[in-house]
Amino acid sequence: MAYSIDFSEYFRYDELTGHLQGLVAAYPDLAALESLGKSWRGRDVWCMTLTNRNTGSHQEKPAFYIDAHIHAEEVATSHTALYTIWYLLTQYGTDRLVTWLLDNTTFYILPRVNPDGAEISLTTAHHWCGNGRYLPGEEQTRGLCQQDINGDGYIVQMRIEDPAGEWKASLDDPRLMILRQPGEVEDGPYYRLYREGIIRGDWDGVTITIEKPRDGNLNRNYPAGWYAENRQYGAGEYPLSEPETLAVARFILSHPNIAGMQCYHTHGGLHLRPSLVAPDSSLPRFDLAVYKAIGAMGTELTGYPVISVYEEFTPDPDQPRTGSLMQWSYDEMGIITFSTELWNPELAAGIADPAKYQIRARSTEDELKLLKYNDEHLGGKGFINWTPFDHPQLGRVEIGGWTHMYTFRNPPPASWATTEKARAFLPDTLHTNCLFTLKHAACAPLLRFGQVHAAALEAGLYQITAVVRNEGYLPTFMTQRALQYGTAGPVTVSLDLPPGAELLMGQSVQTVGHLAGRDERSAPWSPWLREWNQTAKKVEWLVRAPAGAVATLTAQSQRAGVQRRQVSLS
Repeated sequence: MAYSIDFSEYFRYDELTGHLQGLVAAYPDLAALESLGKSWRGRDVWCMTLTNRNTGSHQEKPAFYIDAHIHAEEVATSHTALYTIWYLLTQYGTDRLVTWLLDNTTFYILPRVNPDGAEISLTTAHHWCGNGRYLPGEEQTRGLCQQDINGDGYIVQMRIEDPAGEWKASLDDPRLMILRQPGEVEDGPYYRLYREGIIRGDWDGVTITIEKPRDGNLNRNYPAGWYAENRQYGAGEYPLSEPETLAVARFILSHPNIAGMQCYHTHGGLHLRPSLVAPDSSLPRFDLAVYKAIGAMGTELTGYPVISVYEEFTPDPDQPRTGSLMQWSYDEMGIITFSTELWNPELAAGIADPAKYQIRARSTEDELKLLKYNDEHLGGKGFINWTPFDHPQLGRVEIGGWTHMYTFRNPPPASWATTEKARAFLPDTLHTNCLFTLKHAACAPLLRFGQVHAAALEAGLYQITAVVRNEGYLPTFMTQRALQYGTAGPVTVSLDLPPGAELLMGQSVQTVGHLAGRDERSAPWSPWLREWNQTAKKVEWLVRAPAGAVATLTAQSQRAGVQRRQVSLS
């Protein structure tokens, strides 16, 4: 009987761990669980390895890497990763693609890179991005610090009437705050908006400062393009200063068979691709073509567009966000990596042109659509009505506004959803994004032997011939960036002879360079198109051996796997 998981609600650490252990117990031939290290607060950073061990070890197959929940509030990401684990295991032997993938490739899946931050977000009202180095209340030390000051279980917003304010209440619905126009002076009252909280430290009674929280950002802590905190908010003390990112980096570097990667985030409903720091013109054109081809499968399955981080997702291109895992994995190692922003609440609310970057002032029309979505599908839980409150420092304020965790940051769990449509948002997100990762994983280079034979030339003398080929979509070097930096080793074929045999001609280990994939053959051959490289190559040896001896051939490629074949000399 298949292991069952109810994905309708999000899981805390112990529940997640229990499911991972339960899946390994249910599918011991396909799954193995290990801890890559401990978080700041002593929780395990789990990694699930999935492959059919009866068809080879995980290290000798091309692998696909998935990680999730690097940012604390992004709980839908670990759900998606866990769903992918569950789907691969429960569909093996039934689904043809799943069966092929586990027989021929490996999956390394880290469902929760940031277990401490996740626990903070799942158990407190704090808006949280970072890991467990700091706890709620410690991340901000002066100025206006977030706090649930009225004790309702949420941290929302405070609105304070101010003639210099940037906001005003909408005449269409008084719950909504809309941005004041540049020349507007006659339609007050106007308000200042702040996150709900308390002022710490010395305060002059006038100036309200807001300190960037020290909760950090693990996705700025990787070594590629790392900048210090004064240049890149949340980057940490030094590259890989956090135990969680260090554990991830060590794992990736110790598994050179990783041939594709998927990183999960929320929110926006987007598949992000490189570059993070430069325009598309900086990318090798063949790499960009591969990104677009693989990304098109993601768009077809999920509906999410594929966009450049630098060109379409960075608010200020003069200050690109650096130090991310995708920047390191592609820019430095040449591994095709997507960073998916799951879930777009604006799309769910029926907004025709949802924002790619969700931090913005929406139009009244769009805000009304979001309110309608909240009222109809969330039972009103996504918005707290403005309520007067006597703030101990600011005096009379009103507290209210949009909640965050299950309205904008993540699809609503079943306990929040009040309609069938809303209850479908989370399972649809899990399933369609899982399917994209399976299709991406199937693009890996795949090393195989073609014809192998031994021809007897005369008594005791044999010519061994072998053809090694790449049956995958990607070339054995994966990308031009990897070829440029030498991060995907060439294909080698080695010959092991039994005792009493002698190698007369040919090297025992022969390097055949790289083998092309299907990616460069997207149209019939034409002299006007890209020149085709070879997908297969032949190697030969001359040996002297007793009749009936058996030689072993081993073909291997860093990213395309290892294959062995025995040949009888007779």
